[in-house]
Amino acid sequence: MRPSSGLTSDSLKFYALLALIAVLIVLPFVFTGRYYWRILTQMAYFTVFAGSFALLFGGTNQLFLCVAALAGISAYVSGLLSLHFGLSQWLTIVIGSVMSAGVAAGLSYVSNVRKLGVAFVAILTLSFQLIFENVVTGLVSVTGGDTGFRPPTLSLGPLEATLGLELTNYFIAVSLAILWIVVRYWLLERSRWGLIMKAVKSEELASEVVGINVTRVKVIVASISGFVIGAAGALYGYFNGLVAPIYYSFASIDILSQVMAVFGGLASVMGPVIGSVIFTYINENVRYLGPISLSVYGAVLVILFSVFRNGLVSVLRRWTSLIF
Repeated sequence: MRPSSGLTSDSLKFYALLALIAVLIVLPFVFTGRYYWRILTQMAYFTVFAGSFALLFGGTNQLFLCVAALAGISAYVSGLLSLHFGLSQWLTIVIGSVMSAGVAAGLSYVSNVRKLGVAFVAILTLSFQLIFENVVTGLVSVTGGDTGFRPPTLSLGPLEATLGLELTNYFIAVSLAILWIVVRYWLLERSRWGLIMKAVKSEELASEVVGINVTRVKVIVASISGFVIGAAGALYGYFNGLVAPIYYSFASIDILSQVMAVFGGLASVMGPVIGSVIFTYINENVRYLGPISLSVYGAVLVILFSVFRNGLVSVLRRWTSLIF
């Protein structure tokens, strides 16, 4: 099946993007009720986490295994500033996001200056994740330790009065997800950054030879991703009404985000979204397995990295000759 002569590949991508956005907006009116709205809100946040991981690893070969830590840094900073200093939650979300962006940029810069390979970047960022978890657990007097703390209720203004709390939470989350999808679409498909990232991912030395500052590209991508992860992480904490290590652990965010991104397709704009939809549904149906579910996801991740690295979107492309 070939695209019709009246539609170019770029046009199909654009229309597919519009269709995706429309579906995300309509979803809460199809699946109604507090339970579904909560699940859909979680799906929207994990769309952001998975998309960020996909941009970092799929775009610039930076295997960041600390998405949860970047999200948690912003959540703790925002929640604690609001709780103890009475600052506006929206202002503290920006502050926390900037801090997450700075940490991501720092990790990327160190990795590139030291010429660390993918495996060593993974070790560095995973170590940072473990340090973050130990710090927030150990600083009981500040962070609340294992039990965490309850941040002030996020001020939602007239939106909450109009839509209700649950729907407002969803549309805040999905607005961030849609914005991030559009930004990734522009970066990968509509700007020279898409070509630059492909060059950096494929061959760093050749990229340097033709004049691309590889370190700069990677640091910029890391800082943008870190900022978005931070924004999602802080909002996720207000959505849960609790900022605690259990929500920002490697097992809680990173594993699921990686599975979603790799399953959908790291190099595709829509891949992480498709992966988040499918695995949010699966995750809700395997919760009863308890800790065993993590083993299931670990096995799935190994299989995906080994034999299915290009993701579901690449398979759909081959089957339909369409682009997603």
